[in-house]
Amino acid sequence: MIRNALLAAWFLAFSFLLFRASRSVSAFSGRLEALRETSRRLDEDSRELADISRKIRAREKEMGSLLKIVNLMPEDRGFLRTQKVVSDEVHVLRRKARKWIGPSIVHIVVDTKANKLYLKKGQELLMEADCSVGRGGTLRDKATGRAWEFVTPLGEFRIQNKMEDPVWIKPDWAFVESKEPIPPPGDPSRRAEGELGAFVLSLGDGYLIHGTKHEEFLGTAVSHGCVRLGADNLKKLYESAPTGTKVYIY
Repeated sequence: MIRNALLAAWFLAFSFLLFRASRSVSAFSGRLEALRETSRRLDEDSRELADISRKIRAREKEMGSLLKIVNLMPEDRGFLRTQKVVSDEVHVLRRKARKWIGPSIVHIVVDTKANKLYLKKGQELLMEADCSVGRGGTLRDKATGRAWEFVTPLGEFRIQNKMEDPVWIKPDWAFVESKEPIPPPGDPSRRAEGELGAFVLSLGDGYLIHGTKHEEFLGTAVSHGCVRLGADNLKKLYESAPTGTKVYIY
């Protein structure tokens, strides 16, 4: 009897464990299937995102092409008429300038926006050169309160005098800028040979057309107000523009 009871108890316990194991396997299978479904959905979402990305790139390329066409052929039909009006106005202004300046008068034009210098005879272009004009900004001496603005003046000027192998007499601002004591007038420390290049054309009030030791900066606004040129172009300008030549700076 006892043996039979033990066998029955063992059988019941084994059956219970087998039932729990079966349920665990069933639950694991359900979770595994859920993971497979999630993986499938993620894979579909990934493919959908990749397709959307390809469509966006294609649309961007299409828009870029359309913008190029718009730039070449503007939608505003009045654009071409506007350009013609501007062109006609330019021709009128050139005729006026030719009459005003004279057909054979040598003059210099400085474009401070483009950092370009032009030597012209009437409307004939004799030379075009990269130059450097005033960088802008203000330097202030904290000790005295004096201030210097580093801009190239605009307007009509004349070459007042010319000089070969000039020596730069450093003004006060040069010492303030380098944070050095300002020496008295005539002090030897103010003399700086070779700083202005081989030639100088003076426009008055301390403004010059001169050379530079740093020709790599030509074409940019880096000067303290003077107009800087490369050595070859400076030599040509010096030889071609006599004293009294008009200089138009705009």
